[in-house]
Amino acid sequence: MAFSFGVLAREAAIEAIKAAPPWEWFEITEPRVVELTDDSAVLVYNAVARRPGQQPYSAVISSTFLRAADGWKLAFHQQSPRPD
Repeated sequence: MAFSFGVLAREAAIEAIKAAPPWEWFEITEPRVVELTDDSAVLVYNAVARRPGQQPYSAVISSTFLRAADGWKLAFHQQSPRPD
């Protein structure tokens, strides 16, 4: 996972997700699927979200998925913060 503060490998990303408070509100706009192959695609969208007691977070997000035998799996996730 890639963020403005750096890149997290799989285990660090999982731990960061577990430790973060949940979003109390979010809005997704302009979602697009960019097909790479029959078995891979990138989901691109704008998001605004807020955690309890924090200012809203706005970003352009892209998530790359690969098709596996048991369904689609997230391969890579990237967030680019947007200035408000």
